[in-house]
Amino acid sequence: MKTPPEGSVPPPAKSVAGPLALALALSFATVALTLTLRGAYPVDETRYLTVAWEMWNSGDAVLLHLNGEPYSHKPPLLFWLINLAWHVTGPQEWSARLMPALFLPLSVLATYRLGRDLAGPVLGARAALMLAGFTVYAALAASVMFDAMLTLATITALIGLLRAARHQAGGWAVFGVSLAFGLLAKGPVMLVHVLPAALLAPLWVEGAMNWRRWYGLTVGTALLAGIPVLAWALAAGGAGGGEFAGTLLWHQTAGRMVEAFAHRRPFWFYLPLLPLLLFPWWCVSGFWNRAALAPLWRERAWRLPVIMAAGTFLIMSAISSKQLHYLLPALPAAALILARLIGDAPRRSETGPALAVLVAGLALVVSALLAPRYPQLLPPLGVWPGLLLIALAVPIWALRQRRWSAGALVTGALLLAGFLEAGMGRVPAFDLAPLVARLDTARPIAVVGIYEGEIGYLARLTRPVDLPTLAELPAWRAAHPDGQIIARFKPGTAPLAEPPLWEQPFVKERLAVWPANPAR
Repeated sequence: MKTPPEGSVPPPAKSVAGPLALALALSFATVALTLTLRGAYPVDETRYLTVAWEMWNSGDAVLLHLNGEPYSHKPPLLFWLINLAWHVTGPQEWSARLMPALFLPLSVLATYRLGRDLAGPVLGARAALMLAGFTVYAALAASVMFDAMLTLATITALIGLLRAARHQAGGWAVFGVSLAFGLLAKGPVMLVHVLPAALLAPLWVEGAMNWRRWYGLTVGTALLAGIPVLAWALAAGGAGGGEFAGTLLWHQTAGRMVEAFAHRRPFWFYLPLLPLLLFPWWCVSGFWNRAALAPLWRERAWRLPVIMAAGTFLIMSAISSKQLHYLLPALPAAALILARLIGDAPRRSETGPALAVLVAGLALVVSALLAPRYPQLLPPLGVWPGLLLIALAVPIWALRQRRWSAGALVTGALLLAGFLEAGMGRVPAFDLAPLVARLDTARPIAVVGIYEGEIGYLARLTRPVDLPTLAELPAWRAAHPDGQIIARFKPGTAPLAEPPLWEQPFVKERLAVWPANPAR
């Protein structure tokens, strides 16, 4: 029998392969459910699809556009990947949405690798299972957004740092490539998730270290990693002209932080959202295993995920611009910590799945109570039997379980399936398909009020829509008698007096279509 080389990681045992396979299967199932049970959400997903669509039509992979105007708000990686998929499949919606969604299973696999390097394959597989079971992560990471890419970049950057701290070959290279990937994916926010762990390395690195060399390599690697996104920004700025170049370079660097502090959300905004972010794992008794918290900090290597998760939470709390999905890159570190706490807890029969279903049931009751006031935000009646089936089936199944991981994970998975089935893509207030079906794309289109690219890709527009003000609208109607007018407005404040051809709810507002010439 051959002895494995010193320092190598033994192959996964059956107890590892099962949870890891289940985690990957769950993440791929989530991707499939997302692609089949809902469409693209407005306004973020539809906006990014439109930017990718205009790249496809123009053939310009450097200067991004939205409605024909240069677009400076995001780096190009997501749009490059979507166009890469379209070169294989054509401009299909499913392939565009598949590209960012694939980073969900990739981040699950990378979490296993980080956990394996940190504490062995058993804990790595458990952490991967927990990340795949986070209901919020699975629901949001499969979106046409940047956060799953950023999450993968963050995990692999931590893998690189851990290797560098252990003097293993390729550590700094992995760290640098991950930084470059994250910067191209979402810009300087990548540094928020990674630099605290790099700068606080004396707290978690085991053994002797030349700290002058460490910090020199950290700064040097970060500067080298910024070259690709800087090269793109300079090329895009040159193509867009001097004024746009200044806007782009400012927006992609200091402007993001200035804008972040310009919005008004309190420091404690994320605190009440933690139960949602960590659902369903706080329903497991091992989550409350306080006896494992102190040993967790005493083991230096385990301070790495603690510093990463805490650093991201504190910095994102300090930044006034807050969204739930901004914390997704911290969830792999949270999964590692929770896997350790729950794994060290005494084995017992779990009532956590039933508690998780109780929480979900209360949420359904609250939504039902709100139905008379906000009917446009509720799912169609046809999906409620599915939610009821989940609420009945999971407790019955959970009562027969003896293992915490299976019970809580399946609870999260089934509740997620119900969430996706009742997903807001099927709620009239978030479904633009009826509007798009009533547009004649061969005729001129004007949008009155806010336009964020909602219909550019969905309607496969090949020219920008016009954006006249209310004062300019009469002249536009006279110049385009065969045109169509779209307006988004609050109930009772329609910009035109005559009845629209089509009207539907849109979030908390209304969306309507008028002919330019009422006599047509």
